[in-house]
Amino acid sequence: MPQELLFELNGARVTPHIATFGGTSYQISNIGSVRVMQRKKYNPLAVIIFVLGLGILVAAMVKSRMTGLAEESFSMAATGIAVVIGSLLLQLIWPLRVYVLVLRTSSGEVDAIVSRNKEFVSNVQKAVEQAFVVRARQPPMSET
Repeated sequence: MPQELLFELNGARVTPHIATFGGTSYQISNIGSVRVMQRKKYNPLAVIIFVLGLGILVAAMVKSRMTGLAEESFSMAATGIAVVIGSLLLQLIWPLRVYVLVLRTSSGEVDAIVSRNKEFVSNVQKAVEQAFVVRARQPPMSET
């Protein structure tokens, strides 16, 4: 039996009875609430810079142990520490932001969609909310 399609884009499909995200389907009647959350993730550039800083710091420590003179490796170690601190500041200033569609079901909260596109996730949220309204307007099915 064909169902009225409320939304379909990028693997997300919402009808008045079923919402499908990727390969997982949810019955609209089992979804208690839906919301969009913004989360911060690690910026890949900050991670690369952090690892580079740690590498410089380790190289300075190895060099000072091999030569026995810590003074010669001090500037190299200071550079490594500065790079590590710079990467942490970069992460604080420029984190990667993602938007998550969170469904509350009887089994708990589920992250249904994770995307960097806020408009897409908001549109899916509106479609699920519209499915709630359509289901509420339908007469209850009688048991025979």
